Parts: sequence; C-alpha cells; structure tokens
Amino acid sequence: MKTLKFLSLSLVFLLFGCASTSSIISEFDEEVDFDSYSTYVLCIDDLFVENTNFPNHDNNEVRGIIGDAIEKQMEKRGHKTNVLNPELQAGFRLVVQEKEATFTNCDQQGEYEYWKECTIDTVIYTEETLVLYVSDINKNQVIWQASVTCDLNRSKNKIEGYVNQLVESLFNEYPKAR
Repeated sequence: MKTLKFLSLSLVFLLFGCASTSSIISEFDEEVDFDSYSTYVLCIDDLFVENTNFPNHDNNEVRGIIGDAIEKQMEKRGHKTNVLNPELQAGFRLVVQEKEATFTNCDQQGEYEYWKECTIDTVIYTEETLVLYVSDINKNQVIWQASVTCDLNRSKNKIEGYVNQLVESLFNEYPKAR
C-alpha cells in the first residue's frame, strides 16, 4: 500500500514538474505595424481580483506586481504611458482552475478478457494560466496576446522576481522592435 501511495505521489510531482516547463502560446495580427504605436494605458479593471476562491494565487499584491511588470515591458519597447489619449491598452487575465488527476492500476482479468480499471488515487490540484494582451483602442481589437501556465502561489519574497521573469518571457514574443 505504501508503495502505491509513493508511486502516486511521484506521479503527481512529475505532473507538476512537467507543468512548469510548459511553453508560451502567442499570436498577433500580422497586418498591424507595431512600431507605429507610441502610447498605451494599462487596463485598470485587470487589477481587481477575480478568483476570490483562490486567495493564495490571485490577490491584490499579485495583480499589482503583474501590472507593474507589464508597464515596465511596454516602456522597454518604446511605448509611453498616456492616460488621456492612448493608442493601445495593455492588460492581463489570470485564469485559475481546479483540476483532477486520477491514477489507475490496470490488472488483467484473464488471458482474453478486457482490462479491469482500479483507481489508486485521485488528486485535485490548481492550474493557473497568465494571459497578457495588447489591444488597439480605436479598432477595439486585440492585436497581440500570449499565455503560459504558471504558479503564483509563492512566498512574498519570491513572487515579484517570478512574475517579472514570466512577464518578460511573454513579452519576448511581442512583435515590436526594441
């Protein structure tokens, strides 16, 4: 029995280990000249906590750090903040979901019979996805977005560096010349 629990826990850690190496998904409007834009505004609505059932993953501090990191990356790419007359709006979505992983052990009933399914363990875990976007305000259209799975349930002294690295890696997919 201990061996089965150890095996199932090992599989869970493997599952989480694989999740941390997930790749970035990015897309942009190929007809847009990103170098023609010079001003932006951060979407203030994105700073409000949406996933109140997951306070360790989604809270005011995390959202503020994400907003600051986005502003830093937009300015690094030559966009200037302009609240009164922006051309672009930059923002983010934080998607937090509970997921379930079931581990099974299949024992064969007989030589010519179907496999019997036996559940060893079921584990519920939280999966987070950070989605960044930039939209053209006049066209009311998203012109770039990028997403990656992440783990924002970190201590206060590690979250800022982690978020800055995440946002920078997402913005490496942004099509504007630096």
